[in-house]
Amino acid sequence: MPPSMQHPTRHVWDFWYHFDAQARLFHIFYLNADRTLVSSGQHHFASTVGHAVTSDFNTIDWGNEDSISVVKPPPDHWANTSIWSGDVIRVKNGYLMFYTSRDRTQDDGLTQNIGVAYTDNLWSNQWQILGARIQPGFVYQPKSTDGDLTFHAWRDPFLFRQSDSQIYMLLSAKTSAGGMGRNGAIALLTIPNTDFSAAVQGEGEWHYLLPIAEPCCYAEMEVPQLYKNPQGGYELVFSTWAKYDFAPATDGKGGFQSLTLPNLNAAKEDGIRLSPSSQNFQVLRPESEGLYACRIIPELEGEMVGFDSQTGGIRRSGIKTRLISMNRNFSDLVIAV
Repeated sequence: MPPSMQHPTRHVWDFWYHFDAQARLFHIFYLNADRTLVSSGQHHFASTVGHAVTSDFNTIDWGNEDSISVVKPPPDHWANTSIWSGDVIRVKNGYLMFYTSRDRTQDDGLTQNIGVAYTDNLWSNQWQILGARIQPGFVYQPKSTDGDLTFHAWRDPFLFRQSDSQIYMLLSAKTSAGGMGRNGAIALLTIPNTDFSAAVQGEGEWHYLLPIAEPCCYAEMEVPQLYKNPQGGYELVFSTWAKYDFAPATDGKGGFQSLTLPNLNAAKEDGIRLSPSSQNFQVLRPESEGLYACRIIPELEGEMVGFDSQTGGIRRSGIKTRLISMNRNFSDLVIAV
């Protein structure tokens, strides 16, 4: 099993990345916190976004002490707590980071929203915070519910494009109408290319669609991503802890799982409501194998890379899925900043 790449001073977990094809370099953005907070679980409420680079996920250059916190909203901003998982894309005049955060004065302090930051240089230690605040709505649970197995979910954005001139975003979410502890879902939002620049500034509205997945057998479906498979279909991948996995087809193993979507257009228009026993679910890596919040890395033949759930740090799995990236090229879009 490949070793876990550990930060010299910080506990590291979820990550996302941008691949610089010209330099053959992965720019990794990762959640991190003081290691002393891990045993109590408080690291989640003190997390910052760090920046590191690697050419192969075998060794990682973690940068310097300024590299552990590159997204810093001002004190009067709604994102006045820790930062949680996000996504990074390249636009014509720079880069955008979509991130998860919360307002400690809203509800129970756990209601999640999505923000956006900008930079023209991926090596920057200070991203510019933009005006967007994407809040839950439509069929999605607006805040935590008493008695639920886990708190509110509206996090972990993942963006892609389609040939219909639309930009899409996946989010880890919960449905308002779903059964308690079984209402984990993957939200789907969309916006026309022409409205995207205004939306990241908080001046345009995303359109909320039905969930791309609402299987009624998970308390949470975290860190969702979408890829094309070699057979011409699509694989929706996500992570869940075993204690929140009630899908008979997965034997409650949790971990990194996939859901095959033969027809993406139907999923976008009507949502996907599969029975909990559907054989479309597949366990790619069970929780027991110690990797969580995995990412598929198409640039490495679709290898699964995640964080080591026992020790923290980023680790390769050695397993290559051959999954192919969706269209994540946004380099024709100019963002007014």
